[in-house]
Amino acid sequence: MIRTGTSLALTGAILVGALGLTGCAASEKDDGTGGQLKGGDIAIGASLELSGPTQSIGTAYKKALELQVDSINEQGGVLGGRKLRLIVKDNQTKPAQNITNVNDLINNDHVVAVITGGCSACTVPVTSIVEKRKVPLISLASATAITDPVAERQYTFKISPNPAQDAEVLLADLKKKGVKSVGLLNVDNPYGQEGRAAVLAQAKKAGIEVTGTQQFGQEDKDMSVQAKRLVDDRPEAVVVWAVMPAAGIIAKNLRDAEFDGGVYLDAGAGAELFVKGAQGAAEGVHMVFPRVLAIGDVTSGSESVRNQKQWVERYTDTYRDYSGFASFGADAALMLRNAIAESGSTDGPELRDTIETIGFDGVSGPIRNSAKEHSGLQPESLGVLVVRDGDWHLAN
Repeated sequence: MIRTGTSLALTGAILVGALGLTGCAASEKDDGTGGQLKGGDIAIGASLELSGPTQSIGTAYKKALELQVDSINEQGGVLGGRKLRLIVKDNQTKPAQNITNVNDLINNDHVVAVITGGCSACTVPVTSIVEKRKVPLISLASATAITDPVAERQYTFKISPNPAQDAEVLLADLKKKGVKSVGLLNVDNPYGQEGRAAVLAQAKKAGIEVTGTQQFGQEDKDMSVQAKRLVDDRPEAVVVWAVMPAAGIIAKNLRDAEFDGGVYLDAGAGAELFVKGAQGAAEGVHMVFPRVLAIGDVTSGSESVRNQKQWVERYTDTYRDYSGFASFGADAALMLRNAIAESGSTDGPELRDTIETIGFDGVSGPIRNSAKEHSGLQPESLGVLVVRDGDWHLAN
């Protein structure tokens, strides 16, 4: 059974969760390692894309993690006042470097948990490492293979939505608008391939014709050839499954090909990074993403919405522009804080068990893990957004 916090209290514009900031440390283990030393700082590791093709996303994650950890510490830390200590390493958007980083964080920095960035291909290979070492991992990437099958991913969790969730919301919106045909362009990596399969399946279910499909390499800098081929097939809309900077380049390529139909992005497209990268070509583009990115349009006065608005305000005050990816980073830190406070421990198996059974309302939306599902962001968190006047708004 999932234990769900009744609410999230936000003090000083930071989510702190229904679980108390201090907790009983009866089960705390003093094993002599730096990250878990009883009474000392609690080390949390992060291996992020701070260079390479998706460095803009990794940098947004880093900012959110630092802000959330600082805020947790300002509120008193955990386990009777112990501080969280965030150790960040650059994985260079390379699987091999991510493996090196995760091993280093566990073996030399003695972290109690690891957070990995948005590169799905970088994260899948390290799941076997954390399973062997019994160290919880929270991924900010999207591919379902990161957490499935759960029986082989007991210590691995993720926050961002599954591609199947994105595709279902996106195609349902297209069907509602009466769109009869779409073209599909995706990046040729595990993330893009899963998105491609999900879009094709949902299009078939919705009775929408896929007029053509194209792919591009993760390192490609121009997709004009693929864009023109899709436009020549005359679809009413084009679905783009790509992260930044590719998503912005594709939007420009479609505009240059004189495509006048709808452009729909999945949640990996980059949020505000996409708007900046696509510039004028971003106007009118749609994207599936947690509604927090357009929180200014949300009129609900619920506590969770008030908390989201305060987090966005704090992040914006600190960094000027709000990053849609910030919600995932913030929730990763909050998930670990809640698990440490609830379990009263930094022991890997105890943290794992607690992460699997507690639920909370995060910045991204409600997150509910279980023994059968380690990708806990709930579908109701997602909405279809649209760029209007250079900013994201709720489309409906």
